[in-house]
Amino acid sequence: MTYSIVAADPDVHEVGVATQSKFLAVGAVVPWARGDVGAVATQSFADATFGPRGLELLASGVDPQTALDRLLGVDEGREQRQVGVVDAVGRSASFTGTKCFEHAASITGPGFACQGNILAAASVVPAMAESFERSAGRPLADRLVEALRAAEREGGDRRGRESAAILVAKPGAGYGGNNDRYLDLRVDHHDDPIEELARLLELHRLYFERPRPSDLVEPDGALEEEIRIMLNGLGRLRAGQDVWEALEEYMSWENLEERWVGRGQLDPRVLEYLRAQVQAQ
Repeated sequence: MTYSIVAADPDVHEVGVATQSKFLAVGAVVPWARGDVGAVATQSFADATFGPRGLELLASGVDPQTALDRLLGVDEGREQRQVGVVDAVGRSASFTGTKCFEHAASITGPGFACQGNILAAASVVPAMAESFERSAGRPLADRLVEALRAAEREGGDRRGRESAAILVAKPGAGYGGNNDRYLDLRVDHHDDPIEELARLLELHRLYFERPRPSDLVEPDGALEEEIRIMLNGLGRLRAGQDVWEALEEYMSWENLEERWVGRGQLDPRVLEYLRAQVQAQ
């Protein structure tokens, strides 16, 4: 009762999984990924050990099809399984057992594998694949969410909707820069889990995306005074406190510390956020 896509963007060293299901907390079972290694989706009477074991096989240097063959070769329940695998260079493989409930199918292509079972129509999995191929050039996370949306437009999971998840791994892209957990978002129970997942993705970008140097602005006296007034109005400026010190403290308080770039420069998203908070108050 699940559909998923595993995919890679070798140009930016990202691998990921997105999934939706009429199943509580699908993100706790289906998606697995490791930066510069690959990604695995395990579903349909899922064997959750396929995730870490599959990633270990990829890390050892075998290709996705060989990894899949080794996982399934000793599995007595293989005909009830669905598994998608992609490696960091974009090679892919997918398996749908003969005992998976219809509609059930797999499609692979350069950089991705799509799979689904108990689907509303035979067009669900092809729609995911077409969406992913058509969206080339966009960020991987966006392409994964759009693939889920394409599946849902074709009817998605025949039993309905409940949860969705996206996991994207990239070396050094996790919080603090010392891990590969770039994106790990889950909607465990919701009437519209894919759109809620998309909303969380936008929030993740606000809080954790690091600004590009070309986007930064250097506030002049008037803008610096505006920032001072806004921080004071929000109760985040102490008497006699330096405005840049107060701004750094405010950004940490609001979980925007990844967007702090130092004195004299400002991320426009932070300025937009400040103005919105003042207006809301």
